[in-house]
Amino acid sequence: MANFIDRLSEKLAEEKTRDELRRTLSKDALPHEESLQRLVKKHWHKLPQTKTTGLRPAVAVDGSRAVRHLANGAYLFVAQALIVGERMGEPLEDADVDVKILSGATQARFIERYAELMMHRLEAALASKYAETMPQGSVIFLDGALYGQLPQLYPLGEGTEAQENLPGIILEHYKNLFNQCSERNLILVSIAKTSHEATHSKVWWRHTYTENLPKEREISDSEALYRWTELAAGFSTPILFGKRSFSNQPENIVFDKVRNAPAIASFFVRLAEFDDALRIDVPATCLGRGETIGDIETDAEILLDAPDDVKRVTTLLELLQADYGGLEVYNALLYSVDREVRLRQVIMDEVYIPVIESGLREGDSNIELRLDRSERRFHSR
Repeated sequence: MANFIDRLSEKLAEEKTRDELRRTLSKDALPHEESLQRLVKKHWHKLPQTKTTGLRPAVAVDGSRAVRHLANGAYLFVAQALIVGERMGEPLEDADVDVKILSGATQARFIERYAELMMHRLEAALASKYAETMPQGSVIFLDGALYGQLPQLYPLGEGTEAQENLPGIILEHYKNLFNQCSERNLILVSIAKTSHEATHSKVWWRHTYTENLPKEREISDSEALYRWTELAAGFSTPILFGKRSFSNQPENIVFDKVRNAPAIASFFVRLAEFDDALRIDVPATCLGRGETIGDIETDAEILLDAPDDVKRVTTLLELLQADYGGLEVYNALLYSVDREVRLRQVIMDEVYIPVIESGLREGDSNIELRLDRSERRFHSR
């Protein structure tokens, strides 16, 4: 029998392997990283003294999706989304589900994106719908990085648009959501548990240095904050994002559709010592600012020495701390909705697929929803 543990131990005994693996975990900065390390420390601030005022009505929205390969080469998609929370003093819960089958001739590069957009449409629709009836001053929590999602709403591509214009539908939901937030004084807070981008550190760098950030190895914002903030509670200097992520193909197709939408303010926060830093994205209107995405040609820092900015960022931090449940529960509402909406493998294979097959057989008993050989082998059904 193959002994993989011994082989792994031998690999880890190699100094070169250990050094490579330690690189993104070490708190020490390499020589070319020292300037960035100082910059990250400069832009990491202690949490302000906050007070817990009356709790606001709040809801959270999240989704999940699954893709299965069928024996005839086609793809089966299931997506679902859930909103939970409180409105007018009463518990609120609503859900939506979608199911699609696309031909096996669909280009492979569209498959995962199609599944993501299916889920994203359900999430955006629920958030948009309930924003219209939430009391003024309410909070809507979304899962994910809002500014990172918007530029991705370009057309799917040839061969997939015949089904429906998913990106266009999602954009319309977002436009209504932003309008409702502005008109009804709602606070829209998007929370991402991690970030694989290096956007914040690049903006901080451009505001300090004339030369470009060293390119020996790009460091993500999450990595930089993990390594160089001593895992201390705090938050990063907020940045107002506009046109920046819409400047390349195919993202620039989206720009004209969102140029009048509010710019997105973004920062990271660690709500307790030794916790992970969360990325927080909010529309500029939630910070009392009127800039649109089209107004911000590159990026602009929000100056924390301006009293109004400090006050409004502090309000956001108070909201986040009020819903914080410790190292395992970064946001009580989002944690709750995530546990309920997550589409687990066993549910998909042992519950959903039989239900879908049963529904399709009504009026046509010859229908069989048969997974392909690899799915039958590696999944639970």
